[in-house]
Amino acid sequence: MKKKLPLEQEIYLPEYLSGTASRSFEKEVDQRILYWDFSKALDEKFKMQIELLLNEIVKSIKSREERRNRYLLPLKCLFCYAEKSGLKDIMKMEKAQEQEYSLMLKQEYGNPCSSPKKFILFCRKLLFLESKNINWEANVWFTEGLNISSERYSRSNAVESFSFLDIHFYENRQGLQRYLKYLLTVTSLNLGTIRIHHTYIKEFLRFLEDCGKVITDIDRNSMEEYLKSLSMRRITAQSYNNKLQVISTFLQYLQVTDYIGEFSNPIPLYYKKSYLGVNEIDNLDQKLDLLIAHLGEFPEKLRIMSLILLTTGIKKGQLFLLRNADFYYKDENSWMKVPDTTRSIPIPDVLHWLVLRFSDRNHIPVENLLFLNNDKRFTAEGFQNAIMRQCRKAGILTDVYVFKGNGYQKEVCKAFYRSGTSIQVIRDYMGYQTDEIVKENIGLPDEELVKKSMEFYAKMESSLGGNLLMAKYDKMNEANRQESRRKIELAVEEIRRAASEGKDLSVSELSQNTGLSRGFFYKNEEVKSVLEEEREKIDQGKLAQIKREVREKSMEKQVEIYQNEIKKLLEENERLKRENIMLTRKLERLTMK
Repeated sequence: MKKKLPLEQEIYLPEYLSGTASRSFEKEVDQRILYWDFSKALDEKFKMQIELLLNEIVKSIKSREERRNRYLLPLKCLFCYAEKSGLKDIMKMEKAQEQEYSLMLKQEYGNPCSSPKKFILFCRKLLFLESKNINWEANVWFTEGLNISSERYSRSNAVESFSFLDIHFYENRQGLQRYLKYLLTVTSLNLGTIRIHHTYIKEFLRFLEDCGKVITDIDRNSMEEYLKSLSMRRITAQSYNNKLQVISTFLQYLQVTDYIGEFSNPIPLYYKKSYLGVNEIDNLDQKLDLLIAHLGEFPEKLRIMSLILLTTGIKKGQLFLLRNADFYYKDENSWMKVPDTTRSIPIPDVLHWLVLRFSDRNHIPVENLLFLNNDKRFTAEGFQNAIMRQCRKAGILTDVYVFKGNGYQKEVCKAFYRSGTSIQVIRDYMGYQTDEIVKENIGLPDEELVKKSMEFYAKMESSLGGNLLMAKYDKMNEANRQESRRKIELAVEEIRRAASEGKDLSVSELSQNTGLSRGFFYKNEEVKSVLEEEREKIDQGKLAQIKREVREKSMEKQVEIYQNEIKKLLEENERLKRENIMLTRKLERLTMK
């Protein structure tokens, strides 16, 4: 169909094209789209872009009316706009140029297409995807053309493009593009997370531009103006801190790459203390314990889905994307691949065992989604409705949804921390970017506050009043030690008794029977050691059996995966055999002639 475009002469489409493409213009009477004068003084790159777009439109759009009104007339107008405005590169069109073009299209061509903005987006995308190399200088990047691995795509929140049109100052746009290129090509962050960085940084840069400033001139005063402005907005402390974290990382990158100079960054002084928000649940730990106690009354599917959330701390959107094949056994441990990430995390053998039994009973193929809601993928609303429906049946938590927000994830972090897991390990397991998120989730006391308290008591000790007060404290401490000893003995006695009766050593039940807090069983090292010892004795036989079953079932699943691959190869082999027979017959007929 396509000849090499004569960029320096006028072309007539029915003559320029060939075959059916040429014949499709025989009844066209609109001369504006039939004649294209490439002899005009237009930039060579722009001419080649028009060539590509022209040929793609003719090739892919079959309806003559749609081709004319929605594509060729807007393209011809763009051609004329470039002649008047000096536009050299469609992919570098600014928002103001888009608006000028839209006005020209309406004035001179009427309303041939419903949305000039969508047409320009069509042009940008086609040119971006057709580029031999990624055009990092384009004003809009399309994720389809960025060579991003499938694991980094968020199937629950599709990200199709990144636009820089809202940033007008060259230095600011260049800084953001450099940073985003780094996130896309060097880091393993998923596109959803990168989109958040993109959004927060654009907000920050637009603030600077409203103040007439560029990022290369950033200083402490500029940052404090932004931070004060941000602190006045009606957003949660968590959202506020997240924005600060992103901006801080952005500035650090620019400094490391020498795009901006060093300056005293005040961001660390502006983080806010997070308090219970309107979307958070009071006494969530107790409510989750209540849910766990009644999970046996739930349908198997909801029971396992809840256990996965409570055990792994993955997001609900990731839960809905879990496939049967995401659970596997390797190096004598059970593992789960976290959807939309490159991470795999270790999971309890018991949880893996439950998943295997569920998939077997429901005959779920290894490549299929593990959990469906009436043969469709679960949504957040669908999962919430299902959980609340079962809670009402069980007569529990009828007024609260326990998987709201990230509260349950915080509880997972706390459980890990109570068991002695380091903050860094928790961070990696949960997939967080910083230690600060873990610290906030587990509720570590503010380090500055602790420091001030220590300084206060040090001063008190050096005074007469302080000495008297410390004497009083000594008496209180002795009384506390005696009470602590009594609690330890009571807790140990109850643990031993429950273990001897073959009961599950539930901290909730132990707490209820003794009147001691759940935290006491978690935090007291002596009590925790006895509890773990007795649990190990009880669970040793059960876990050994479960581990053997998990190993066997996982091997069966792997065999199924291999069998599927063999089946595909055999089918491909049969197809090639049939093709070979056909080609041989054709060759024989040609030879006979």
